[in-house]
Amino acid sequence: MSILKNALDSITVGLEDFESPDERRIISSTRNIFAGILLLFKHKLCELSPQGSDEALIKQRVLPELDATGAVNWIGKGKKTVDVQNIKDRFESLNISVDWARLDRINKYRNDIEHYYSTLNSESVKQLISDSFIIIRDFIVDELGGDPKSLLGEGYWKILVDVNEVYVKEKQECDLTLEKLNYYTDEILHALQEYHCGECGSGLLETEDLGEAAEATFKCRACGTEAHYDDIVNYAVNEFYADEAYSAHKDGGDTPVVDCPLCGFGTYIVHEGICVSCCGSATHECVRCGCNIPPEELSDGDICGYCAHMWEKMKAE
Repeated sequence: MSILKNALDSITVGLEDFESPDERRIISSTRNIFAGILLLFKHKLCELSPQGSDEALIKQRVLPELDATGAVNWIGKGKKTVDVQNIKDRFESLNISVDWARLDRINKYRNDIEHYYSTLNSESVKQLISDSFIIIRDFIVDELGGDPKSLLGEGYWKILVDVNEVYVKEKQECDLTLEKLNYYTDEILHALQEYHCGECGSGLLETEDLGEAAEATFKCRACGTEAHYDDIVNYAVNEFYADEAYSAHKDGGDTPVVDCPLCGFGTYIVHEGICVSCCGSATHECVRCGCNIPPEELSDGDICGYCAHMWEKMKAE
């Protein structure tokens, strides 16, 4: 059985799981759809593998061998195939385009569904299927030169299209309700629009309130879970900046968020100069030396850590 057929079978079985009234098959749906996408990628690598290389591009272990003429050939070894990071690296080297941010979102959501969410239903996986629809459609058309409707079959293709259209419409409706509120900064609005329900993982957060966001109650359209602003805003903002914070920690640079130096429990957005909980703003420029105060040194005072240290040292003398 070809890798392409395995990929298509995995995706269609995932869609059957999604359509099933048995909610126990929700997790199986997410696994199968994500596995199918990876198999599509591996199929492309197989197509590009040199003849006689034992499908080297999909093997994690590739070793050089000399042929009868003394030429060096790279041959795939073993049964272990490439993982997501290997695929990213090889696609980048081969100039194969994939929306990796979207795929990472699918992968994270799949993992969260399996391990963290206690309430699941078909509504919970609409975003995953909507994102998957775009990845599958674009890759089959742009990289495989195929027709996704023909490959998957009209019935399964219609499920993907319909779920995507419904999710996009519902997401737009939910986002519009959030936009009617007043926020300390628009960054909070953007973070809440990216927030996923802690119970079911859905991204369909909405509100019936008007006025100040800090006084509002929010509801997940998928499972009905309600939460006050204070219950979700810090988590939402920290998740929104998670990638940027990780890059700053790994590669250097200022972190985008810190614990609020004023109230101590809210998340402080550094470049906005505001706490999402108390709306407080710290002093960012040291009044003694005039330098910018690093995010980690922000406090309820107005001097940087070095100047504070020197001041204490002078007093001790």
